[in-house]
Amino acid sequence: MMAGDGTVMGWALRTGIVRSFTQAAGSKRLLDRLAVTFFAVVCLTISAYALVRPDYNWDMVAYVATALEDRHSDPVELHAETWRLISERASESQLYALQQGNTYNLNQWQNPADFQSQLSMYRVKVGYIAMLRTLEPVVGLVNAAMLLSILPSLALGAFCLFWLAREDALQGAFVLAPLLVLADYAHMTTAVVPDMLVSLVSFVAVYLLLRRRDLTACLLLFASVFLRPDNIILVFALLLTAIAFGWRVFPLLVTFVAALAGGMIAAKVGGHPGWWAHFYFSCVQIQNSMANFHPDFSLVDFARGYIRGAVVAVMDNEWPAIFALLLAGWALLGRAGRTGGGRENALLFALAIGTLGKFVSFPLPDDRFYFVFIGAMSMVLVTMWRPRFDIMPARA
Repeated sequence: MMAGDGTVMGWALRTGIVRSFTQAAGSKRLLDRLAVTFFAVVCLTISAYALVRPDYNWDMVAYVATALEDRHSDPVELHAETWRLISERASESQLYALQQGNTYNLNQWQNPADFQSQLSMYRVKVGYIAMLRTLEPVVGLVNAAMLLSILPSLALGAFCLFWLAREDALQGAFVLAPLLVLADYAHMTTAVVPDMLVSLVSFVAVYLLLRRRDLTACLLLFASVFLRPDNIILVFALLLTAIAFGWRVFPLLVTFVAALAGGMIAAKVGGHPGWWAHFYFSCVQIQNSMANFHPDFSLVDFARGYIRGAVVAVMDNEWPAIFALLLAGWALLGRAGRTGGGRENALLFALAIGTLGKFVSFPLPDDRFYFVFIGAMSMVLVTMWRPRFDIMPARA
């Protein structure tokens, strides 16, 4: 039995243990370290899970096949070699889902010519395909595809911590980690897609623009378009922002024109079916074969694509809600006088119109397509806010 009130809490209060713990927990240095630890554990856990349980998705099959086209032009040979490599790593259940999980997959599994016709929509990621081929002799093509999601994920996490540290906003990691996870960070790490890689490059470019290192940022933005051609939307949003906010326009104008020309050349060489055919395939009705697929433009189908994209985005994805939350947070920080200098606000404007522009240009609903904008907005807002959990608000 304890002396006095006979409780452990009473003893702790009398000896000052509670007071000492409270003071320690309120230390900025301690909370900064806890925030860094929390963020690092989240990133490392997701990457470890992706390494052990990667997502064998359809895009992985298509990217592996595209990387093999430089040595297998015959559809039958390409099909056989692609599935041989995938089969060496995937389990029976994963193979079944990839080959027979739905009618589209089954057709691609049974028809090599149809399978090869799909790759015209993947060849345009020339930078990503080149990186797969570069890593192939070292780790193999399938492992290279996985690593190009996992390694950029780790690098992005480390860069976010670097950015927070430079802005003296490390405690913001407590807020940033769940925002990024909700925005699809975890799924993008486990899936074989170029989205995590292009997000890393784009985050660094946004940071460099914040630091007024425009030329280096423009080089990265130019490179990003060859990882995902639709990242031209970010470049265009930044160009409009430069005009509206009085930045140096010429570097971003050159970047946009060069990236647009490069993307058009890559699409031409790769046999891309064109914007409308791709729109119809992705947003209206999937096609078993893209060979000679040139549907007539239809306002009805055009509207169907946008309606489907909007409904699925709101019902099944997180980015619309997070986007609304970030806009509200930006407004509240503005009212509190916490919006910082002109570059921060300008970049938030660019990322906001870029989010809308991404949907308007191609209304795919999935979170990963908007991560560049949503994730970067989250990053900029957290550094503007600089939350401090070690400072207690004054009592009224």
